[in-house]
Order: sequence, then C-alpha cells, then structure tokens
Amino acid sequence: MAATQVRILVALSNLFSARVASVCGFVVLALFVLVGCEPAGPSSEVDSGAKKVVTFDGGDVTEGEVTEGIERLYSGQAAASGQPAPEVEPGSPQFEAAKSQVVPQLVAFNLGKAYAEENGIEVTGEEIEAEVEQTKEQVGQQAQAAGQDLTPDEAFQEALSQFGYTEDDFREEVRTGLTLEKVREEAVGGEGPTEQEIEDFYEENKETRFTLPERRCIRHILFSPDEEETAQEVKQQLDDGEDFAELAQEYSQDPGSAEQGGDLGCNPEGGFVPEFDEAAFSAEEGEISDPVETEFGFHVLEVTDIQEEEEVPLEEAAPEIEDQLNQQRQATEFEAWIDSELESRNVTYLPGYDPNEQPQIPGLPPGAGAPPEGKAPEGEAPPEKAAPPEGESK
Repeated sequence: MAATQVRILVALSNLFSARVASVCGFVVLALFVLVGCEPAGPSSEVDSGAKKVVTFDGGDVTEGEVTEGIERLYSGQAAASGQPAPEVEPGSPQFEAAKSQVVPQLVAFNLGKAYAEENGIEVTGEEIEAEVEQTKEQVGQQAQAAGQDLTPDEAFQEALSQFGYTEDDFREEVRTGLTLEKVREEAVGGEGPTEQEIEDFYEENKETRFTLPERRCIRHILFSPDEEETAQEVKQQLDDGEDFAELAQEYSQDPGSAEQGGDLGCNPEGGFVPEFDEAAFSAEEGEISDPVETEFGFHVLEVTDIQEEEEVPLEEAAPEIEDQLNQQRQATEFEAWIDSELESRNVTYLPGYDPNEQPQIPGLPPGAGAPPEGKAPEGEAPPEKAAPPEGESK
C-alpha cells in the first residue's frame, strides 16, 4: 500500500473518531481560548486560495484550505503548550513540513464528503441539535475548570466568537462531522470481536494494562511560600485533634481542593510533584505529615487510605478491550476502503502537494524539509509538560 494511502488512512481514522466529539478540535481548544490564547483566523480572513492543488473524481482540495489547515494546526499546538501561535509563512520549513500532514487530512475529509453526497448519506436536525447541546456542556465544564464564571451557553458563545465562528458555522461543522461518521460506519460495518478474542486479549495484557498499581488517597492543606510558620501551627492543631476538612477550608490556598476539605482523590506513585509524592508514599495510613515544601508552597498532608495493587476483572475490562479490537478491525477494513477509493477516484496532486514527495525548500538540501516521524517541525520545540497546579495530580 502506497505511503500516501497509509497517511490518508490514518488521517481518516483520526478525523472520524474525533470530528464528532470535538469538531476541528473546537472543544479541546475552547478552554485555551477562554483563558486568553489566540486562535487561527477564520477562513474569511485567508486569501481566497481557490486554486485546486489536489483533485479527484468527485472533489478537490484548494490552496486556501491547505493554508487555513496549517494555521489551525499550529494554533492548536500552540494552545496545547500555552504558547502564542507562531507566524508560519508559506515556503518556510515549518509550513512545508505541516503541509505534508495537513494535505492527507484534507484529501480524506473531502473524499468522505463526496462519498456521502453521492450515496445520499445525510444527518437529521435532531442529531445536530443533540451534538451541539453536548458540546455546550463540554465547553461549559472546561470554562468552569479554568475558573471562568460562565454558563455553558455563555462559554459556548464566547468560544465561538473568539474562534471567528457563528453558531450557524458550527452547526454546519457538526453536520459534516456526523455525516463523515456515517460514512465510516457504512465503509466499516461488520461484527464485533468474539468473547474468546476478548478473553485472549485480556490474558495477554493483564500485567501491563489491567493491573492497577498501589494508590494513595490524600488530602492536603496548601500554604503560600511565606506561611511556613502558619503551616507548623496548623499541623499542631491537627495533632491536637482538630478537624482536617475544616482547617483545609479555612487555610488552604488550593482552590481546587479546599472546598472538598483538601481531598485530592486517590493516585498512583508519580502523580504529584516529587517532594509531595515522596511524602505521600512514605507516610502510613492516617499519618499527618510535617509541612512539605514544594514549588507551590508548604503542604500539610494526610494519607486517608492506601489502595493495594489489584487486577481489573475481565468483566470490567471487557468494554475497553472490545472497543480497541473494534478499532483495530475498523482500521484494517478502512485500509481496503481507502485503497479502493483512491484507485477509483484518480487522485492527482499539483507539484509540492503530494505527501509522497519530500518538500523542497530554497536554501535547504533535498529531503531536509520534513521532520522525522514523531518529531516537531524544524525550528519548533515540542511542547513542555506543565507542572501540576498546587500539588494536584499530573
């Protein structure tokens, strides 16, 4: 199977699985927009770009679609890392490298839409409305988590505005996403895995995937870096028998847990910043620690419960296993579908847009335009992992 076909297969799989729940990454990025990150400009701000750079029987991809797709790709990466979106100029190494990722996605996307139109695959208004309402709830939850005092509808409208969308635009995106999901279902079809296949997968992966490590259930009181003396005083009050939850609500500087009496839930080792993690996993059940200093300040913590390592029963793991085996089967069947569609539709690329070709960039040696598989584009550092807030789990 040609490399282009493999790339488009992967792109389609990603689009069909993610497009409905987070149209164009909208739900995922809404949180970052609400807290001040800049999105890519709407399509109306991009040059018309009407030139067809990829054609196939029944559809095409335009230059404008590619440019907008690249801008949104970098905007999404920047939002995920909390950094401003870079300005990526056409012809730059970053633009050319991104083009090899975006073009197969657009070919897959537009091919799916063409197939739906040709075969009468449609979406009802009720299906669109249900998806829009679910999206509003998701955006509202993310806004609340980011400390935004907004209702789901207010958060949704603000995110629409900052992304340059109208609600009608968004509904059209949802229509397209649900249509493509129906195309996938028609192309794949078939039965799910047997009980024996599920059981075999469980036995083969029991130790690595279906065994829960020891977890510590922890509550803490966070004091600012200049409150070490206060932390010591509160520790003495706890030793004298005062209520941990009440003191957490009174003193803790961690807004995420203070209202819950300092409760951080149950986490495996490695779930917190190192100093906090060491104190939590060296304490006995019921033990209240001396103040522990981290980059966030001083913590007084208590291990309320120790949950020993345990296996996840087959009946609990079965739905996850069934889903994964279904995805593997769908990928295989999708491969055949993509292969036949590309064969029958005569996909043609203008020079510089074929993902099989290494991008040629002035001033760089041949083949230097595309980053190795799994690497960030040249000149772009991979996003750094952020530290957890105030002693919370990573």
